[in-house]
Amino acid sequence: MSDRRGPTFLRSFTDFSRAFTLMRLRNREALFWTFFFPILLMGLLGLVFGRGYNIGVKIGVVRHDAGMVEGVLVKAFQSIDGIEAVELPRDQALRELRDGDLSGVLVLPEGLSQGFADGATKLDFYYDQSDAMTAGQVLTIATQVVEGVANGLSGYHPKLTLQPRGIAAQGFDYLDFLVPGIVALSLMQTGIFAIGFELVFSKEKGILRRLRATPLPLASYSLSMIVVQLVVSLIQTALILVVGMLVFGVDINGSLWNVAALSIIGGLCFVSLGFALSSLSRDVNSANGLIQVVQMPMMFLSGIFFPMDNAPGWIKPVVKALPLTYLAEGMRDVVVDAHSLWFIRWDIAVLVGSTVVFMAIAVRFFRWE
Repeated sequence: MSDRRGPTFLRSFTDFSRAFTLMRLRNREALFWTFFFPILLMGLLGLVFGRGYNIGVKIGVVRHDAGMVEGVLVKAFQSIDGIEAVELPRDQALRELRDGDLSGVLVLPEGLSQGFADGATKLDFYYDQSDAMTAGQVLTIATQVVEGVANGLSGYHPKLTLQPRGIAAQGFDYLDFLVPGIVALSLMQTGIFAIGFELVFSKEKGILRRLRATPLPLASYSLSMIVVQLVVSLIQTALILVVGMLVFGVDINGSLWNVAALSIIGGLCFVSLGFALSSLSRDVNSANGLIQVVQMPMMFLSGIFFPMDNAPGWIKPVVKALPLTYLAEGMRDVVVDAHSLWFIRWDIAVLVGSTVVFMAIAVRFFRWE
């Protein structure tokens, strides 16, 4: 019995995969939304914002003591709208500045509060001297904050001054941020729409009901859909990264094997979401509404187009609950920063966990008609 099932499953899997592939290739509208729309969107945003666009100001603060002056300075930076100030160890802060993760680093020396009482103190402020536009903005902000604190503490004789120290940081700009995000967005959209609409359409037309009545292994149908979609995911990823590299000069620093592995993991996550949404939909119209409700928040709240570091505090739990957030962050870590898959293990864990949850929903609510 098992000898007859094996070839039957393989043959039906091959036939279904060929059929799904031909359906994709013959559907010009699907080809446009799958392969050309992400590139068009990336091109438009790249032309509008380009390499001169600042994606956010994040300043690292290094302090050795918990004195009164140190506390006032940290709170002053953290109170500015549009500025994210984080306390970090010196080595880590300077490393993140060189990697392009920080816009500047303010170093508060040991015994600052005591030194402030005794006389004037210079505060080292490190910035990326290779980006003149961002450097000028960051230096202006830091100078105003330090001078404001000094004036508030010592009146007309401020005792704090900024000592700018330029370093050469690794180039990182909006396009480096955008391209991996577009990869994640395309994996999400095609996974949801291709699987979700295909299953609901087949269910609405009675194809699944008739298929169930045949002796063909039913698992081969769903498995072939998944495999074809994962192959499409790899092609999408490669195409977007090649265009980003050749047209916009984005550096692909990470391992291509890691990029491919993350694309498969992310693609599988959103394929499973497509299965879950199709199982909850009665027809194409309800599927379209449900898919839009799910994918629109992820598109705009997952940090695809702009970082969400400075988003209102009440919305950050929503951002952290979206699987696309972890795929986009993981893709940037792998593509731009050349991190390993172990480094993004938390992002992968969330994607894998989401896949399990979505598939459980699909199995629980799936109907053949």
